[in-house]
Parts: sequence; structure tokens; C-alpha cells
Amino acid sequence: MEDAMARLTGYIRLPDPVREHTLAAAHQQAKRAAAQYARLLAAEAGIAARAVHPAVARLVFRLVEDITGPSATLVAAYTASGRRLWHVDTDDEWPDESLVTDHLAAAAEWDDNAFTIVDTDTDGKYLYEHHLDD
Repeated sequence: MEDAMARLTGYIRLPDPVREHTLAAAHQQAKRAAAQYARLLAAEAGIAARAVHPAVARLVFRLVEDITGPSATLVAAYTASGRRLWHVDTDDEWPDESLVTDHLAAAAEWDDNAFTIVDTDTDGKYLYEHHLDD
């Protein structure tokens, strides 16, 4: 039966244990690739943020999910020593925020664990952080 199937399809089916092991290995590799891509997207967000505030070391932001996927909103930017450089409630609007937030949202879409929850805002939504030097 298997020889007849091989002649019809051009390949021989792997035994189930080998096939399952191969699929599991491929799945793990795909997860690692997605996490690496999320790190690259987060690094792009950091590059864009440093174009506005060269000393920025940590971004705090909101992530929300809708039918189009995640979207991010910047809340604050801090230096490595913890000095606040910018905050949504007290400073001028972040110039072209989407250059940062689009990358943060894309990173979150590729890897659910890309960022750490650090707090909640007044609406009860989670606040996340991204350390630029990680």
C-alpha cells in the first residue's frame, strides 16, 4: 500500500513518530523565528524613539487589540537612570508616534511575550515596557 502511494504522490510518508518529531521541531523553530523577528521589530521602535529623544532607554506604552490586530500608544519615555523624558499627559505630542508604535504593535503580534506588563493605567488597561538596550 505504501509503495503504491509513493508511486502516486512521488513521496514516501514518514512513520508517525518521525513525522510528529519533525513537525514538533519545525514548530519550535517557527516559534524561535517569530520571537527573533519580534526582537528586531522592537529594536526598530527603539531606533525611531532615539531619533526623537537620543537618551531614551525605556518606553512605557499601552497595547490594545481590535479586529485588525494589536495597536500601541506611547505613555512615557525614560532615561537609563529613570529620569522621565516625555509623558503623554504632561508633554507635547510625540512627533510621528506611529514610527515607534507601529513597530511595538507588530512585535507584540509576532510574540505575545515580547514585552513585560509593568502597571495599569486609569482605565485599567495594562501598561507595558520596552528596554531599548535589551
